[in-house]
Amino acid sequence: MAKMMSFMAIADSSIWLDYFENDKTKYAFLLETLIKGDKIVICGYTIAKILKDIKDKEALENLLKGFLALPYVEIEKEDWIKASKIIFEVKGLPLEMGLLCALSQRKNLKILTKNKEVKKVKGIKLYEDEKK
Repeated sequence: MAKMMSFMAIADSSIWLDYFENDKTKYAFLLETLIKGDKIVICGYTIAKILKDIKDKEALENLLKGFLALPYVEIEKEDWIKASKIIFEVKGLPLEMGLLCALSQRKNLKILTKNKEVKKVKGIKLYEDEKK
């Protein structure tokens, strides 16, 4: 029996939005697979980015409850500094992606994103369909 490599992943807010909108994108499917496999973590920036546009209080509470059930990764001072340097190097990279890249490097996380610019960041591992 082959030993499965253990990893955790972090997804950006656009992937979460696909998932919550019940889009049948490959990214929504991959996120669902990660959630079911207990392989996903979340950070406060992504939670806030998603929740800021919710209009219904019950929906907000339900989403927050779901997020709080996931493993949480704290953004440290060093991550903000690293994210700033990454964004400086890869012009046009959004703040959220810079932060996820910094967290990925510090916590050895794979990133689930549609953002192609992330591939320009050295040392980043993207999460892609493991069955390929």
